[in-house]
Amino acid sequence: MKRRLGATGIFVGVSGKYYLDEARLQQIEQRRGGMEGQRSTMRGLISLRMARLAVGAAALILAVVNIFYFQNLELRYLVITLIVIWIALTLAQFFYLSRIRRNFSSSSPTTQPAG
Repeated sequence: MKRRLGATGIFVGVSGKYYLDEARLQQIEQRRGGMEGQRSTMRGLISLRMARLAVGAAALILAVVNIFYFQNLELRYLVITLIVIWIALTLAQFFYLSRIRRNFSSSSPTTQPAG
């Protein structure tokens, strides 16, 4: 009862015997069914990180090229726009991470297992 299956809280101890808590079992099955949603959330987070990396690299490269070669005003505006987009992607990533943590903490079992 102290291992993984017992720690889920699906068993209830009564007078030294253990019985299956069907309501708790349904909760766990629903949560496991929701794992696909967590996978898509993680895919979204990875996509967000990749986009943030690409935008940051493009802004850095364009800034260096503009400083040493072109010194063009339009290119400066493009770099500033990319930096603003990078900041927006960073804030979106923070929002995504907080949502993932909030969903994870609300889906954690709060009851102590019997036994």
